[in-house]
Amino acid sequence: MNDNNNELDVNKKKREEYEQLMKDSSTNLDGYWDKNNIFVRVLLLCLAAIVILGVIYYAVAYFRP
Repeated sequence: MNDNNNELDVNKKKREEYEQLMKDSSTNLDGYWDKNNIFVRVLLLCLAAIVILGVIYYAVAYFRP
């Protein structure tokens, strides 16, 4: 029983060390391009609209006699 408790403490300590390491190694730009950010969402929608309109333009230009 005591051995199992010791393993849990070691695992908890290792997890805390890992989380701290990940927190310390991250940069300020890691979460910058969040897809739920309104600016990024508008930018991606504008790019998608340009791509779709470009494909439609070239499809019409290709099939027009």
